[in-house]
Amino acid sequence: MSILKSLDDTTNSAAKAGEAYVKSTKKYFELKVFQQLTTLSSYLLKIVLFGSLCVLGLIFIAVAGAAALGAYFDSMALGYLIVGGIFFLLVLLIYLVRKRIDRIIIQKLSKTYFDS
Repeated sequence: MSILKSLDDTTNSAAKAGEAYVKSTKKYFELKVFQQLTTLSSYLLKIVLFGSLCVLGLIFIAVAGAAALGAYFDSMALGYLIVGGIFFLLVLLIYLVRKRIDRIIIQKLSKTYFDS
């Protein structure tokens, strides 16, 4: 009978250790998900704030530049046309390097999410 009791005690001990492991693993993953969500939320908030302020500043710079070019060429329409053309050139440049931008973003985010 002592062998059966010993086996029963060992089985109970192993079951308790397994339950403790599952509970601690669950808590770890809950904390990891919380960390990832807060990091993502922080990044998104920063992007929205910085992006909106940059867009607002860019609008003011574009209007002022177009007005200055219009005064220089004595044609407001030409000034606005030149500024619009500059924006289209910037869009074309960003389109041409979009793969490199994607690669940089993926590398930065993979360090944040998979190395920590």
